[in-house]
Amino acid sequence: MQVKEIMSKEVISVKRSTKLRELLEIFKDFHVFPLVPVLEENRRLTGIVSFRNLIDSLQSYHSDALKLVPFLDEEEQDIFKVDITDDLGDLVTVEDIMEHEYIVIQEDTSLDEVYNLMKLHLKEEFPVVDRAGRLTGRIGIFDILEAVFRQKGIIK
Repeated sequence: MQVKEIMSKEVISVKRSTKLRELLEIFKDFHVFPLVPVLEENRRLTGIVSFRNLIDSLQSYHSDALKLVPFLDEEEQDIFKVDITDDLGDLVTVEDIMEHEYIVIQEDTSLDEVYNLMKLHLKEEFPVVDRAGRLTGRIGIFDILEAVFRQKGIIK
């Protein structure tokens, strides 16, 4: 079975210019923050935003040079004690926090291949694209489990 047969085709996405405040408003009624595709005008996938990016947006900026020093552990700050102002919501855009390197799945990829990628990379969902790199959907672990349960006759 291929991804295109079971993927979710309705996916909420944002643009690079979306402000942090708008992003949070879109997802305020969700229980969990999903993987959010970042699209260009022609629906080409250009990045993703995850809950980790939101947490990182609350952290103090650290130079990448510090990350090169092996004996310096980067200590995560307590997000409840971070001193930020409410204008952060308008100053930070998706472009500032999105991931530029991410895994995408082609529509014709097999489910077992996607499942193995999820296990390998400790991810629960991936964006799905066509051959031109345009977003066509998303595939999550529950989509795969549901397909397996359907094949086994557990659900109809």
